[in-house]
Amino acid sequence: MDGKTPDPERPAPPPEHNAAAGRDEALSPNDAATVDALLHDPAALQVPPVESVFFESLLAGSQITDEMKALARAYHDDGFVVLQDVFEPELVDALVGKYEWLFDPATIGTLPPHVQELFNLDPARRLDAWWVCEEVRQLACHPRVLELLGLLYGRRPVPFQTLNFKYGTQQPTHSDAIHFWCIPSGYMCGVWVALEEVTLENGALVYYPGSHKLPEVQLAQLGQWGMDGYTSHGSAYRFYENYVRAIVRDRGLEEKKLTVPKGSVLIWAANLLHGGSAVTRPGVTRISQVTHYYFEGCTYYAPILSNPALGEYKLKDVIDLTTKEPVPHTINGEPITVIPGTDGRSRIARAGTETQWGFDPALMRRMEQLKAELDRPGAGGGGDPAVDAAELQRLRAYVKTMEVERDHLRHRVDQLDEALRQAPGSPFAKALRAVKSRMGPRSGPTT
Repeated sequence: MDGKTPDPERPAPPPEHNAAAGRDEALSPNDAATVDALLHDPAALQVPPVESVFFESLLAGSQITDEMKALARAYHDDGFVVLQDVFEPELVDALVGKYEWLFDPATIGTLPPHVQELFNLDPARRLDAWWVCEEVRQLACHPRVLELLGLLYGRRPVPFQTLNFKYGTQQPTHSDAIHFWCIPSGYMCGVWVALEEVTLENGALVYYPGSHKLPEVQLAQLGQWGMDGYTSHGSAYRFYENYVRAIVRDRGLEEKKLTVPKGSVLIWAANLLHGGSAVTRPGVTRISQVTHYYFEGCTYYAPILSNPALGEYKLKDVIDLTTKEPVPHTINGEPITVIPGTDGRSRIARAGTETQWGFDPALMRRMEQLKAELDRPGAGGGGDPAVDAAELQRLRAYVKTMEVERDHLRHRVDQLDEALRQAPGSPFAKALRAVKSRMGPRSGPTT
């Protein structure tokens, strides 16, 4: 006895949660099985195994080779690995041979309109050249890369974006997690391939080992809101870059520069801080390709354009480069409903719960029909080369938003009408009738 008086307000703990609850012998069979699964089953938690808090137990119990275990440990500890001899030299040389064509300004006018728009976004790089260059897609979808990423992340990788560079980027330090993120978090990474030797002269990559373990940062934590438009500009992104500079200085993070031979591969975690060093010999090339990967079973969004604290997400239209097919947004494979909002942002809900948020499932179906009509050749979609793809996307978002707002307001009016009928003599009813008289008669449904 310790002489303490029991607290009459606090209920006694259940037997299975006694003082020995941390020991396996005190657990029920179901709880013991759950603990065992957490320690040995990579899918028990919806988090990449290489980033799991149970990484050591998962690694010890895995059936992979010692070489692969060493690679996984390096990736877990440092946030990156550098590999050699991943790609066939013939594929690398074939892609290098396409660079003169890819970066010739005259080439752009010969490409499909949506590719022209992508290439014109930034003259220093070729965004999503996989649309018109098969070697770019083959490098992004190489079986050795896909197999390795699947082992590290425990889900099927989805290559969704390529960036081809002719010169060093000299890009300020950043984390890809500010540009690409997902629900559940962590299922994103990048792969950089040196298509020629990388030296200190032509702009080596800069990276900070272990920085991927820093907390992922959302704009709301920085007192900023999601940006509109291109993500490389704007005060919010500038503030983010200065935040990164401050945390590198505060933590005393060690800067490393990657100088590697042609054909080398860098795989890095989404939250690893990295950038490009200065080019010390102007005009020298640094030919390279970056591929960004998501993993299946997630909802994909752009944090720099989103406000997650408000439930507003700028969702990304993801195309799987291995199949050239769109990838649906899910959460751990469970379907969701996307509810379009303003500024191109959306809210998300579990499929089947739309009515709890004031949205009619029939409306959601009508919106999908509208999208199909807009996509139909000859109806202003991809079959008409004169239509600007970005403008069409804005039109889709506008029409969807207007339909959602219209039906939501109708739903609220119906609710208020019902309240008026329930209590016709209340002060609320009198005020409502006065408002309606100023609004005039309600118009009928529109098509």
